[in-house]
Amino acid sequence: MSHRAVRNVARASPPTPSFELEGHVFYLFTQILGRRNLALAEKLKPLGVSVPQWRILAVLQERAGCTMNELADVTTIERTTLTRALDRMVETGLAARRGDAQDRRSVRLSLTAAGKDLFRRVLPRVVEQNERAMRGFSAGERADFRAELHRMVRNLDPDYDHRNATWLAGRAAITDNRRNRREAS
Repeated sequence: MSHRAVRNVARASPPTPSFELEGHVFYLFTQILGRRNLALAEKLKPLGVSVPQWRILAVLQERAGCTMNELADVTTIERTTLTRALDRMVETGLAARRGDAQDRRSVRLSLTAAGKDLFRRVLPRVVEQNERAMRGFSAGERADFRAELHRMVRNLDPDYDHRNATWLAGRAAITDNRRNRREAS
């Protein structure tokens, strides 16, 4: 191949992939999340809760004792926004920070009794918005859809299953310990 042919091949740009905005999956995700979050923000306003605060409440309800890094990973809230929202929640008595007995550098996060109460009051409003978005989907379609979404998350985050398995194993151990204490009583 001549030098000129090599230069021409090097200059040739790859073909532009076809693109239709309305058919782009991530455009649709942003449309869904944006609309759901706007409607949810209106429903949460009377309770004085923002959508990011709801996400923190939800994670701490399920994953009490998580670290800030774990909270950031699960909520996918930008770190500065997450820190400010969590600081407000600690100041208002909804969440608590405590040192980790095994690792003094780590701080564990949890909901207070007031935070758990707020979670219970917010949850029906969130469920209402989620149900509105999923209206018309059968139980089977919902299960299939969730499975496909999990597959997409795994495609983008190879450690997703490992992190969740580690958390689930810890949760199962805590549940087993509580059950054993009750049975021993």
